[in-house]
Amino acid sequence: MHVMEQLVQLASGANEHLTLLHWLVLARLSSASTCKQMELKSDTKIAAAYLTRLLDDLVRDGLVRRHRSSSDRRQILLALTERGKSATRKLLTTLNEIAQPSQLNAIEHLGASLESFVSLAAGEGWFGIGA
Repeated sequence: MHVMEQLVQLASGANEHLTLLHWLVLARLSSASTCKQMELKSDTKIAAAYLTRLLDDLVRDGLVRRHRSSSDRRQILLALTERGKSATRKLLTTLNEIAQPSQLNAIEHLGASLESFVSLAAGEGWFGIGA
């Protein structure tokens, strides 16, 4: 298991069954009160079908709320529930507490590398990731 996966598993507590991609979705959703599903797909570069499965898991676990836009019924809006906000806040706080500054720099570097990999994978259509 990679260091980042170990940190996330340690910090996630009761939500330890969630994967890094689940947490990526939660972290992205924590940056705004609501988010369109298409924007989330674009921001994370996760294939639509796989993103839907991730969101189904998060909705089932009571971490994310999904509803249709009142102004455009074709758009699906997403928001963290109070439970989702609490879980994400706990994860981020715990990660900050257990990681030393040098580890945080390494994690940031790993995150940038992961973003580069996802961009490359999206272009190649690897692992169901694509635009």
